[in-house]
Amino acid sequence: MKVFGPEGPGLHGFFFGGVCMDITKALLNLALGGSAWVLWLLLGLSVASVAIMIDKALTFYRYRFNQDRFVAEIEPSLRQGDWPRIISRCEQESGLEARVLEAGLREIPRGKDAVQDIMEGERIRVGLFLERRLSFLGTLGANAPFIGLFGTVLGIIHAFKDLALTEGGGGPAVMSGIGEALVATAIGLLVAIPAVMMFNFFHRRLHVVQERSRFLGQLLLVHLDDAAGTGETVAPDKELFPYGRQAGRMV
Repeated sequence: MKVFGPEGPGLHGFFFGGVCMDITKALLNLALGGSAWVLWLLLGLSVASVAIMIDKALTFYRYRFNQDRFVAEIEPSLRQGDWPRIISRCEQESGLEARVLEAGLREIPRGKDAVQDIMEGERIRVGLFLERRLSFLGTLGANAPFIGLFGTVLGIIHAFKDLALTEGGGGPAVMSGIGEALVATAIGLLVAIPAVMMFNFFHRRLHVVQERSRFLGQLLLVHLDDAAGTGETVAPDKELFPYGRQAGRMV
């Protein structure tokens, strides 16, 4: 059985050939438009990346934490099992590491396993909070050079089009167009390098916060074992220190 009549294959080829020609012309017109729109795109992405860098820098500065001083202040209370006093000190601290410790202290009446689980959960929540929008910097740093290279390719296509339309060769004009096209690659690198540097810096700071939180958690668990061994455990007053009163404001 024939799928097409005598004129069918011709119409079929004409239809699909026309669609392909339309797509080719549309893409060619886009390419011949040059790289100006790519430069504007890179400019917008660079503004967004700078805004994120400023926001993350302010966030890490706002929640800065002096671990040595904090541990020196709470260590006597840890040895005495004075958990309400340590919770009160945690509430005065701006660092997110202290909030992880505070979350565990509030769960002492429920036992060591509950303390460990709640601190792990709070540590994960701190990590998610600090990691927010960092992926944009990483993605931009990895892809901005390719966006710039794409703009350069478009600029070179536009330059060769000008060469084809110029009588007598037009070599200097073409070379000038290629030089302008290479600006897109340079801008892409200029956007990518700070984004990668700041992504690595903030990711390192996030790792430090996570490790400090883990250290404080282990410190509490060790003193809980000591207090349980001597029978001197003093449970914090739940009504005086309701869980999540400050930590919930973080996200």
